[in-house]
Amino acid sequence: MQRQKIYHFIIVVFVVLFTACGTDSKENPSGTASSGPYGFFNATTPLTIMAPIVDVNGTIIGGGNYQIKVQLLEHGFSKSGEIVQMKPFDRNYGFVTNEIVLTNNNGDAVFEYNYPDDYAKIRGQNITVEAIFFDPAQVIFDNPYGDPIKRKVLLTQEFVLQFR
Repeated sequence: MQRQKIYHFIIVVFVVLFTACGTDSKENPSGTASSGPYGFFNATTPLTIMAPIVDVNGTIIGGGNYQIKVQLLEHGFSKSGEIVQMKPFDRNYGFVTNEIVLTNNNGDAVFEYNYPDDYAKIRGQNITVEAIFFDPAQVIFDNPYGDPIKRKVLLTQEFVLQFR
């Protein structure tokens, strides 16, 4: 009888222990290992886009060159030669010259922003655009025998463009 009580006690302790360990309902703090060894830093956001200077014919003759830029780090060190892609966005807000860029020696992914055709329509508005870093270990080629291979997104970076 004594032995049965000990076994029951041990079973109760294990059930309580396993149940308690499985009920972690707290959110993990941001910046944890869930994003892996990679991180985006030094993003140019928000970026204020001023009205372009146009001549009497409506041709843009000045107003500044804008770069949308973010630095890719791996374990805290700049990561060069990696592909970062800008998600397509409505061309009414302009466009980037290259939607896919390689990071430079400093780990910077630099997108050249171009004005929209009609800046006056969007003056005073904001838009959020997004850069994406996919898992570099995954193959990019399409599968000739089925669905295309879906690449895993490791990082995203939002940029706010403010048209003033």
